[in-house]
Amino acid sequence: MATSAFGGTRFRLLGPVEFSSGNGWRSIGSTKQRTLLAILLLHANRVVPVAQLHAELWGDRPYARVKNLLAGCVWRLRAALGDDAGRALVTRPGGYQLTVPPDALDLLEYQRLVDLGRVRRAADDLPGALEAFSAAVELWRGEPLADVSFTQSVMAERARLEESRLTVEEMRLGLRIELGEPDEVLPELKLIISQHPLRERLHEHLMVALYRSGQQADALGAYRDLRRLLIDELGVEPSKPLRDLQARILAEDVGLRTAPPARPAPDLLPACDPVFHGREAEVARVAAALADGAVCAVHGMAGVGKSAVALRAAHAVADRFPDGRVHLDLRGSTDDPLDPAVVLTRLLDAFGVKFDGPPLDVGRLAPHWAAVVADRRVLLVLDDVRDPDQVKPLLAPGCAAVLTGRAAVGAADGHRQLRLGRLPVAAAVGLLRRVVGEQRVDAEPARAAEVVAWCECLPPMVRVAGGKLAARPEWTVADLADRLADPGQRLEVLTGVGDLLGSCVRRLRADGDRTAVTALTLLAALDLPVVTAATIAALLDTAEGPARCAAERLVDAGLLEPLPHNRYRVAALVRLHGAGADPDVDPVAAVQRVVDRYREQVRELTTRRSGGLSWYREHRGTLSALARRDRTDTLPAAVDRLRWTFTPPGRRGHPAVPSQPPYR
Repeated sequence: MATSAFGGTRFRLLGPVEFSSGNGWRSIGSTKQRTLLAILLLHANRVVPVAQLHAELWGDRPYARVKNLLAGCVWRLRAALGDDAGRALVTRPGGYQLTVPPDALDLLEYQRLVDLGRVRRAADDLPGALEAFSAAVELWRGEPLADVSFTQSVMAERARLEESRLTVEEMRLGLRIELGEPDEVLPELKLIISQHPLRERLHEHLMVALYRSGQQADALGAYRDLRRLLIDELGVEPSKPLRDLQARILAEDVGLRTAPPARPAPDLLPACDPVFHGREAEVARVAAALADGAVCAVHGMAGVGKSAVALRAAHAVADRFPDGRVHLDLRGSTDDPLDPAVVLTRLLDAFGVKFDGPPLDVGRLAPHWAAVVADRRVLLVLDDVRDPDQVKPLLAPGCAAVLTGRAAVGAADGHRQLRLGRLPVAAAVGLLRRVVGEQRVDAEPARAAEVVAWCECLPPMVRVAGGKLAARPEWTVADLADRLADPGQRLEVLTGVGDLLGSCVRRLRADGDRTAVTALTLLAALDLPVVTAATIAALLDTAEGPARCAAERLVDAGLLEPLPHNRYRVAALVRLHGAGADPDVDPVAAVQRVVDRYREQVRELTTRRSGGLSWYREHRGTLSALARRDRTDTLPAAVDRLRWTFTPPGRRGHPAVPSQPPYR
């Protein structure tokens, strides 16, 4: 790597965490500072919130006890790096940012080289692709982030990087075989297979390399050994591509030995999260739509697990799309969504079509895209769609696509749709068991149910909470449940959830949707889990029609969950995060308007004395909650009178229900 503009300081994460200012590579002595440096480098050139850093570095200690430690840790890290003036490790509103040029961090250079290798490979530049992949592999010095504490983000990034390294190794070895080096690659290939015996792509390379080296019997033996291993370990047969390869070797296919390298199709689907549970039926529905060549929109509230379902469904049918499989994050929920022309340019790059000169607009790019996919079977995963304009130019004939995000439904207008809801409690507990381990969760089943309830039974939140528990063997499930029950600790435990909800709110502000932001703030102040459109109208002091429109915009933003009969569920985390989103409103007066509305309904039902029992039963919990919020103290009296009205005469002497109306 070249020397960076940051005082000549360079950093390495693909091994032990080290830095160099030109006098050799050194480590940070303190584990806490070294871990802080690693987290900042993993989020290089982005602001890392203070709350996230506290949760990562001191997650097992209350925030009040450690809130002053972070500044000291940052100060000592700056001193160790020779950045006393704070020009690189910058204090930002709400967090810290480490500014690192791309050529000053091995991780950024690795990612650049991998991307370069994929582009060259798609463009049939096999020697160039091999050069890029080989350079990327040479940056590794062992296990990534090898000497830092196993925080949540560190563990997740280590797993991602290890998977990426294996994928790059597979592509590199495959390219060497295609470029005429089957004999030379065999020792390295056999070594890596011994370390990762269940990766079928490696076995495919081994079979081809042996066959091209004149060892047909050994190639067939490699297939036999893999088949036995897969049946013994997983109870499955080898995949269809491997079975087809075995058949070609048995037939002594000359083309397998002598044909020139075929143009590889882009295979850019990231690996699935290995921890997955409770969404198998939904994955099957999306996979069935994709197998038919359809476009399918997966939508639902923020944090419901749309991306995980979409990606797993895409992997399930990937072998049906031999001409290309591409995943694109359109960043629709962020402050910087991808421009439609940028989306098209990236897709065309993936298929080896590049344009020099100034950026082109959608009108000029779309015909090129249609030509690329003509008479081909291509699969797209378009994640986090911001608006239909981002994706409609991509949905050409021949493309199956799964879309996720706030605008997925509109973008896939006329196509198939799937709305994801919360997991059933049993499925959410099952997911927690997979993350934490069956023994710990099954020892406290009732508290495990509390944990998933505080996580709203949403898969990403359950995984985050479970990851926190798995990383702390001294905690019990009850310890985690107690922390989640405390509103002051909940967002800290569920690291990243606040960022997700915050991005949804920022998107509403960027759209100029002041009414929806105000509605969110007032719903947080009302603090009811389920509300009606009429309740939102009372909060906003407006008619029910405009209130319903504001609620639907919150649904589109992933902040409300629609229910039948003009009702909406407001998740506890959304209520917690939404407080103060609009500082210019009067939540006390708004809540009182809701109280007054319910009081009038109660009085009307008491007077009518008919048709109100079902309404009372449906709204009993809401009435109880609002009675405690009534500044006039008249709603409790009205509710007592209504309860007395619906009490059979024979039970009016029961102590819980006075025999006479207690209030006039």
